[in-house]
Order: sequence, then C-alpha cells, then structure tokens
Amino acid sequence: MENIQLKGFLIWAAAFAGIAWPAAAVDIQKVIGHEITIEGTLLNNELKIDGLSIHKDAIIGFKELTVIDGTPALIGYSANGGNACDSSPFILSFPPGGEPKMDGPIDACFSVEHQVEGDRILFSTNPGPGHDSERWSWTPKDGIAELTAEPFRADTAADWSNLRERKLKRPSEAFANAGVAASIKNLLGPDFAWYQELMNGVAGGEFKGDDYIGTSCRPHMCSDEAGLLFLASRQKAVYAAWKPDGKKIVVRPPVTQWPEKAKLELRAWARKWE
Repeated sequence: MENIQLKGFLIWAAAFAGIAWPAAAVDIQKVIGHEITIEGTLLNNELKIDGLSIHKDAIIGFKELTVIDGTPALIGYSANGGNACDSSPFILSFPPGGEPKMDGPIDACFSVEHQVEGDRILFSTNPGPGHDSERWSWTPKDGIAELTAEPFRADTAADWSNLRERKLKRPSEAFANAGVAASIKNLLGPDFAWYQELMNGVAGGEFKGDDYIGTSCRPHMCSDEAGLLFLASRQKAVYAAWKPDGKKIVVRPPVTQWPEKAKLELRAWARKWE
C-alpha cells in the first residue's frame, strides 16, 4: 500500500506563491486534511480519499501538485497495464471549504502531456501521422473540457537523405518525413490513409544496414491486423505489406519486385499467419 500525503501548510503557501511541485518531490500524505491512499497489489490498484474508493486501475500514480485559482489540484495518471495505450491523466482537486473532486482519466490512447497555464491546466497529445493533437483544459469550475484539435503536419524539409541520420524508430515516424511519405503515397494510392493509421499502432523498427524495417499492429488486434514497412534507403524505394482483419496479406509492389533482403523480412513477418 502506498500512502501519499502533502503537508497542509505547503498547499496554502503554494496558493499565494503560485508554486507547483512534482508529486515525487514532496512528502504527500494529506491535502487540506484529506487523506489520499493507493492500495492494492501489482497491476491491481485502488485510489481512496478519506477511505472512500474513487478509482481502480492496474497502475495509478501522481505527477504534480499545483494550485489553480486558489484550488489545490493533484495531477495523476492511470493505466491498465497493457502496451497498447499509454497512461491517461486525471485530476484530484480540493476546493477550499468543499469536498474533493475527481475528473478523468482523460480518454486518450496516445501519451498525454500537461502544462500549467494561468488559471487552467492544459493537456495535449503530440500530433502524428494519421492523428491530430488532441487537446483538453481543466479548471476548478468546469473540470475537463475538450479543445479544438491541432492537425499533424509533415516536415516538408525532410526527405530520403534524412534516413541516414538513423533516427527513425517507429514506422509511423516515416510519415512525418514529407519526402518518404510522398513515396509511400505514390505506391499505395487510395490505401495510403488506412495504411498510415495502421502503422501508427503498437509498433517498432530498426535499421539493418542502410535499410529500415518497421512493423505495427492494431491495438488490441495484433493477431488480426498488422503491417510491414521496408525502406530501401539508397534506392529510395518503398515496400509495404499489411494483413487486414479476416483477409489475406496485401503486398505492394508485387512480391516479385521486392529485393531478396526485403523478401526475407516479409516471409519472417508473415509466418505467424501460416
């Protein structure tokens, strides 16, 4: 059991001074006289305020304590313990003279960052290929409110030569490179948008020599929908394959046009559906 508490006088000092602390840096036990506990075992946690259960999840923790418009707010995170989605933030607030309140967790699969800005807390995901930046604000009066999303924009200055930097990790990052993304779009045509979304799932990748190989699968459906991306860096050529749910593997261009090293990757990736 984890018992988290913050000395009351620190809260009120922060209210007047505009101070915010990362939760891990403070001895948190109580907030304005309210006891906060996280009880349970590994991957089975329960959040309680004054002994009352208010939230359960596999993983629960706290990131930062701040004061918004005179109201102490504890920013926490919650996760189900899987690898399909990142943890989601929530806010515990303690209105002076009122009862504690909980807002969230925010319904998001991508990693959510936060920033304290004046009389509100802003939350956002990073925009990426196939998805915009989701944005929310939190205030003591209105709780969590959804804001207008910010669209993703590829780096128009990037091209195939940037692959030589070897910074590409997840295959979705290839779509942020305008030059490489254009080559993928030229190859896939009307299937581009669907493939781009698929390659932004549970993913990983690596360079083998000058070539990049990345794989991805649909969250919670990894055995049903998945994709492969092979980028032949020196030849500036794209080879793509994907397995739609309930259908056969699609290969672009035809497999007869794939170089042998790309065919080896394709065979290894496709073996799970044999």
